[in-house]
Amino acid sequence: MISGTGSWIRKWAEVKPEHIAWISDGRSYSYSEANSRVNRLASALLQEGVTKGDRVAVLLYNSSEFLEVFFACAKLGAIFVPINFRLAPPEAAYILQNCGAQILFSDRDLSPTVAEMEAAVPGLRSIKVGGTPSGDSHAYETLVAAGEDTEPPDSVTLDDYQLIMYTSGTTGRPKGAVISHGNTYFNSVNGHLAYPILSTDVTYVVAPLFHMGALNIFTTPTLHAGGTVLLERAFDATRTLEAIEDRHVTTMFGPPTMFQMMLEAPNWTSADLSSLRFLFAGGAPCPLELIRLYNARGIALAQGFGLTETSPFVTLLPMEDAIRKVGSIGIPVFHADVCVVDESGQRLGRNERGELLTRGPHVFQAYWNNPAATSEAITDGWFHTGDIGYQDEEGYYFLVDRKKDMIISGGENIYPVELERVLETHPAVREVAVIGVPDARWGEAPRAIVVRRGDVAVDEDELIEFLRSRIASYKLVKSVVFVDALPRSATGKVLKADLREQHGAEDK
Repeated sequence: MISGTGSWIRKWAEVKPEHIAWISDGRSYSYSEANSRVNRLASALLQEGVTKGDRVAVLLYNSSEFLEVFFACAKLGAIFVPINFRLAPPEAAYILQNCGAQILFSDRDLSPTVAEMEAAVPGLRSIKVGGTPSGDSHAYETLVAAGEDTEPPDSVTLDDYQLIMYTSGTTGRPKGAVISHGNTYFNSVNGHLAYPILSTDVTYVVAPLFHMGALNIFTTPTLHAGGTVLLERAFDATRTLEAIEDRHVTTMFGPPTMFQMMLEAPNWTSADLSSLRFLFAGGAPCPLELIRLYNARGIALAQGFGLTETSPFVTLLPMEDAIRKVGSIGIPVFHADVCVVDESGQRLGRNERGELLTRGPHVFQAYWNNPAATSEAITDGWFHTGDIGYQDEEGYYFLVDRKKDMIISGGENIYPVELERVLETHPAVREVAVIGVPDARWGEAPRAIVVRRGDVAVDEDELIEFLRSRIASYKLVKSVVFVDALPRSATGKVLKADLREQHGAEDK
């Protein structure tokens, strides 16, 4: 029997106890110390009544505490629920209510947001991380100190649920993708087989861990391999280049916008980047010029395609093909099948465009408490990605459109329907459609195409401010275009392709 992912920390603590597992806020944690703290936290959670299958949520920045809760839950078989700290309080509260979390670990800096969440979720036990006053029974370190450094019973298997990661959906409500220990394990194996990750690697993790990309592209595979994870709370291009040089970073994941900002940093040319083995760009297409500029410094850029529901690896583009096959998402990872189908579900041949489907041990288990959405997403074991693409003559896959009209801005997924539903509640808005438009810095940015209601006056600034208090700031539309009517099909569906053609230029 292969144990759950919680065993990874224990096994490396036995094999090389003094090797550094992770570094957070300038402090290094050996595998022995990390395992001890994880055990104490798991013991304390047991004392709090947390058992296998219970949900434990976190609203945390990248930190040692984030990983400690992650692995403590993994050892107990509790289900870990990371929440995007950029969400507005009502959005975050919905997730807590939907998953039925009984404990929330949150950073003290996020206390105003948490206070609103607590008011919306009665009975929630809240544990504060950071700035701990002595004797505070609701403080993280107090909880850890109350636990015992003993290994929980090893009863977790690859079939058990490990985490629920919420992803915005086309219905306007986020859906919780349930990821099993087996999903995380096979995702790690797929990564190791593709590029591989080494026990000597130091991976720099600055993309937020509440995203599947940051959590499972390098963080968990690096700890599976016995390497070191360097955690950073927020991205700053200059500081990132300094960290690569000072800490001898070997790998890093980020969206292309992050790597573009590093190119523009004042210390780009002077920083010693010789320790880097390769970088992984994900979340959005990687421009050819960006690849070339990094290659000129001797740095390879790995790329691929994945989703929250696929843990996330589906395909990877070999680094040696980055320029020859620019624009491709690569070939399927080892433990994954991929195919292209038409509207009737029939498989298509090479160079024929259709929806990409994938199956294998990397595909999620279900949407939490949403069997209808699960049945729609998975058919006969095949997961419908919602992306349109094709396979070329050499077997490389390409994406050509996003079936669900998702916008990717700075690596963040933004679903237009969420913005549309909020904007429709404004008294001056009769109709609205949101599209993605090119943005020099973020790749894409949301733009609202609005039909005013009668003669009611409203301008761009007013609508953006209306959104600001109701949704996360990163989802805000960056511009508004007012029109007399939205183009529609014979059945009444808004023709977003027409809107992108008419109003999709970068500058209004």
